[in-house]
Amino acid sequence: MATSREEARRDDRAARRARAPYPAHWEADIALRDGGAAHVRPILPSDAEALQRFHVSQSEQSRYFRFFAPMPELSPRDLERFTVVDHHDRVALVVLQGDEIIAVGRFDRVDGDQAEVAFNVSDRYQGRGLGSVLLEHLAAAAREGGIRTFLAEVLPANHRMISVFSDAGFEVRRTYDDGVVLVEFGIDPTARSEAVRREREHRAEARAMARMLTPASVVVVGVSATRDAPGGRVLRALEASGYAGAVHVVARDAFEIGGRPAHARIQDVPGPVDLAVLALRAADCLDAIPACAEIGVTSLVITAEGFAEAGEDGAALQRRLVARARRHGMRVLGPAAFGFLRTGADPINVSLSPRLPRPGTTALAGQSSALAAMILASADARGVGVAEFVGSGNRADVSINDCLQRWEENDEVRLVGLALESMGNPRKFTRIARRVARTKPVVVLRPPGLTATAPPGHDVRATALPRRALDQVLASAGVVPTRSVDHLADVLEMLDREGIPAGARVGLIANNAALGATLRGAADSYGLDVADENRAVPLMEDARLLVRALTRMAAPGGVDVVVLALLDTGTADLADLVRRLAQVADGSAVGLVVCVVAEPGRYDALARAVRDDHALPPLHPTPALAVRAAAGAIAHVRRPVADDAEPVVREDVDDAAARAIIDAALADAGSAPVELDADDRAGLLACYGLTLLPARPVRDAAEAATAAAELGYPVALKSTDPVLRHRADLGGVRLGITGPQHLREAYDAMRTELAFSDAPLMVQAMAAPGVPVVLRSQEDPSLGPVVSFSLAGDATDLLGDIAYDIPPFTEAGAARLIARPASAVKLDGAGGLPAADRAALREVVVRVGLLAEDLPEVASLELYPVIVSSRGASIIDARIVVAEAPNRTDGARRALPGVAATSAAEPAEPPAGSAGRRGGARGRGRMSA
Repeated sequence: MATSREEARRDDRAARRARAPYPAHWEADIALRDGGAAHVRPILPSDAEALQRFHVSQSEQSRYFRFFAPMPELSPRDLERFTVVDHHDRVALVVLQGDEIIAVGRFDRVDGDQAEVAFNVSDRYQGRGLGSVLLEHLAAAAREGGIRTFLAEVLPANHRMISVFSDAGFEVRRTYDDGVVLVEFGIDPTARSEAVRREREHRAEARAMARMLTPASVVVVGVSATRDAPGGRVLRALEASGYAGAVHVVARDAFEIGGRPAHARIQDVPGPVDLAVLALRAADCLDAIPACAEIGVTSLVITAEGFAEAGEDGAALQRRLVARARRHGMRVLGPAAFGFLRTGADPINVSLSPRLPRPGTTALAGQSSALAAMILASADARGVGVAEFVGSGNRADVSINDCLQRWEENDEVRLVGLALESMGNPRKFTRIARRVARTKPVVVLRPPGLTATAPPGHDVRATALPRRALDQVLASAGVVPTRSVDHLADVLEMLDREGIPAGARVGLIANNAALGATLRGAADSYGLDVADENRAVPLMEDARLLVRALTRMAAPGGVDVVVLALLDTGTADLADLVRRLAQVADGSAVGLVVCVVAEPGRYDALARAVRDDHALPPLHPTPALAVRAAAGAIAHVRRPVADDAEPVVREDVDDAAARAIIDAALADAGSAPVELDADDRAGLLACYGLTLLPARPVRDAAEAATAAAELGYPVALKSTDPVLRHRADLGGVRLGITGPQHLREAYDAMRTELAFSDAPLMVQAMAAPGVPVVLRSQEDPSLGPVVSFSLAGDATDLLGDIAYDIPPFTEAGAARLIARPASAVKLDGAGGLPAADRAALREVVVRVGLLAEDLPEVASLELYPVIVSSRGASIIDARIVVAEAPNRTDGARRALPGVAATSAAEPAEPPAGSAGRRGGARGRGRMSA
């Protein structure tokens, strides 16, 4: 009988495994510590042969560390047990390069929310960060199944694996028993584990960019004798740049190109080669990747078009291209890339630009070839010194986020200019940009438009938020916003020539009263702090008067930036005058920007002199352009101070209870969103320390009187109709009801006036008088959780006077969100009214941010209104909609962007379920790094 029961249990487990859906969302491409890439996915039964090859190739020591016993090979039973899993209680992930397994991680649930975890990393790939990234992916999968603690057994000599746990940022508990180190740790993210993850992400991505931008050898594939073909243009640019590394050429229609021998096939190129430029037809690029892998290529630049910008077939081809490249350990710039270049001691030009710009300390990046070429040309035309430039094209793999990761730690870069037509991971961008802006200005161009529609070829998630939401999020990260290519280039030139201003105080000088008035008007329109001005310098030939005026204004303790407008008299030596002015400004450590109004010939001659002499200040033809450039530099000084403090934590938060409420609400809803009822709303908010003002739904006047007696007068009477519940102007709200008679009259009147609505009424306690505001959070597909704040009322919605930011918040971040709307001045009191309690409101913002950050299932939350009195803040009403949790773009595991699932990338065996025996778990929890 016992045998029959055991067989029945085995059959039940086998059936459950056969029904288990393949978790395709666990698939991801990952960046390795050395800058390479690999693919991680759940294990499949068809992996048995590859798993055996992996096991046999390991050293005897690695096999012993993993299994605590010599195991030359895995038995058929072991192979079945290791490759047939249920993706819930038994989970295994494999890391692949090409078709070979290079690492395996797995866990087995042992007791409710605990699981034993094990790793095995290929000897050839140890030291490349595979253990730590596998741990992140296993922990993310385990949390989905309700597991909160990992257990492991490690031999004391296995120092590398012990370090994987201790260095991951989790609170690790270690004990020693019978010659084995027993490890136990919770897998919920902590502040330290998040910091560790982001630092490792930064280093891996910075290393990938360094490897791409500093190759020791290059092969250009697809060079044609046709002069204007992309391959030939890149080759000529590479040769003209003075690149010192080895250059190879692959061409099918020539034996030599420009005196260089041409190889007929990629495989014929003597390796190893670091970088390959593929100037081929779109379909041929895919076929070239395995051949590039044979000669050791680690980075690809793809100039070819015909991918995602060409439609859905092209988009599918692009996804396959990136997936195949990453599976072979390569990173990709493109497709449709303009390329990259670097000046300085080791120059290189792998781009469609025919020459290198002036060397300098500015880094530039753009996306589409057209915009990338425009920003490079505009910066070069102004004499801006460029250190590195990247044109990412469709940015299917390498993105501007990767560029920022490199430039953050690159001491040769002092200034960053970016043109962003789309953002695949805005949340990650703001996180990195905030860090970079602490040490160097980040100037960003987002081409103007009312929507966030991405250009063709850019694979991005749609956003439901208005454009101004992302603009505000970027501003909160400390970037300097610009609106056109010329605007971007002007601000870059100002910062490149004059450096970062010491402060925000501005001085204005003009040698003509009308010109001076125009200058002051421009300064006022840009909100500049004009600390000094001189609009009365005589218009005469003696240039010394202008020099004296600047000398006086630039005296210590005066101003930080001077905007000088000069009406040309037609006879002065303009270049000599500007040079003398520059010497004064430089000696006084004051930034200077000059506007000269002159006839075209004289202005152009001066512009050429300025371009060729980097010691001269920026030059502009109108006061408005000069002021705009100065305002851009000052915007970096005025940026929100990046919060070095950790986001606020509240110890009274009960996220487990909150998740239980959400899980119960979603249990019977399928995939449809669910609006929480009154009890669940109140319960969920209470888990985060947010209390709704007491209220009672009522069906008649008698119930209203009973509810009012329980709550205590005065009370409010409201409609529960979604349209009317906040609208006193439409008769949906009666406030300040002081007694039973007053309540009966109000009830009868509302029932008569609102006869068109059958929604029940509600009696609610009265809040203290104050300023009504609205707090909302929204789970956006692109940005993740976004919190918005505004004053209550139609006007703020109609005028768009709403502030947006990304949680979680520091105290300073919450204060900035509250202060951002123009109408927020009402919180300060006016006309003898007391100021509202900003501290209490800030606390509500912090807690809403924690809720939004912790619970991606909260699709939308609205606290409307919150009454902020002189002492405290009362939440009057709430609306909460929950839905299945989305896959956030900047989640708790490191993964490269793009679609990496098997079904969307490289073909593989369909992940059909397969029955198998669970068997004993020999070696569970034992591992080798």
